[in-house]
Amino acid sequence: MIVSTEELCGVGKSIQIRRATKSFGAVAAMKDVTLDVAPGEFLTLLGPSGSGKTTTMMAIAGFTDLEFGEIVIDGARVDRLPPNLRNIGVVFQHLALFPHMSVADNVAFPLKMRGMPAHQVRARVQRALDLVELSSLGARLPAQLSGGQQQRVAFARAVVFDPPVLLLDEPLGALDRKLRESMQAELKSLQKRLGVTTLMVTHDQGEALAISDRIAVMNHGQIEQIGSPEDLYEDPATLFVADFVGASNHIVGTVRSVSGDICTIITSGGVECVGQVRQVRDTSVVTMVVRPERVLLGQEALDAENRHSGVIETVTYVGDTVRYSVRISASDVLLTNVQNARGRPRLSVGDAVTVGWNSEDSIVFVPVK
Repeated sequence: MIVSTEELCGVGKSIQIRRATKSFGAVAAMKDVTLDVAPGEFLTLLGPSGSGKTTTMMAIAGFTDLEFGEIVIDGARVDRLPPNLRNIGVVFQHLALFPHMSVADNVAFPLKMRGMPAHQVRARVQRALDLVELSSLGARLPAQLSGGQQQRVAFARAVVFDPPVLLLDEPLGALDRKLRESMQAELKSLQKRLGVTTLMVTHDQGEALAISDRIAVMNHGQIEQIGSPEDLYEDPATLFVADFVGASNHIVGTVRSVSGDICTIITSGGVECVGQVRQVRDTSVVTMVVRPERVLLGQEALDAENRHSGVIETVTYVGDTVRYSVRISASDVLLTNVQNARGRPRLSVGDAVTVGWNSEDSIVFVPVK
């Protein structure tokens, strides 16, 4: 059964967080956090453990009180309301399904807590189970379902009462890799069909890139950068974002010269490189970042602006790509990802090679002290 968006719920509502601050003892979990989420948007809070992303989500849900700041949903301030009055759907990391209740009863629980008449409860539960394609499993207990099916039940329970905002706390963390990737696509499709404003927390940058409309990267209680997955990957604003979102090579050196938006650096191993400038100063010790897939190898590297001879130190076969680490000086090693195309020669440890990349494929940052 295909259920239309109009039959499911209204358009998601906007979220505004204004100068939100929260500490736990001496640890500042949120430092003056300001964030806008558009109606119907899928925004992900991404960051390592302790970055403040879960605290931010729990503050929106009402499970964490702010010390300062405001949270506004659809123009109404909610940070002083208890969780049950915020009308927010939540999918917890460990799903929190009631093991003694059937699937249908789990999904019905938030409706019964709201005092909805029984006939309306039945209709809404059926509608939600149709949405997640579990309409024939309503009588089963959670333990009789697969991990992916349990995830769908948790999602159905979170949206059955038509919330304008949905919060997802590491929703796919307990799934194996293959099922996780399948559920990513399914989750994104369901969210778009519903039109519900969704905010997800994860430390998995691959998951954030695959699902999100925008990503807010958090570090030490602050938002380092907000943007589309492509913006964050292709044009990171800070060294932390460049390092956390995707794999990257870090080449540390001293600025030799700056001309316009091009910076030339020299590493301790005597390697000279050029890249796009990011507010560097002459003689600054800086870090040049270049993605492994932008590092060319062999014949492809001969016309690159940055071109160096090296020796392969490691070879890692990962299926669709082969990863080579290439030493180009006593202190400099580059990682490069090469597409595993049929007929492409496979290189070995100890082979002499040429590696290279162009200036537009690298960014120079001043490390934050």
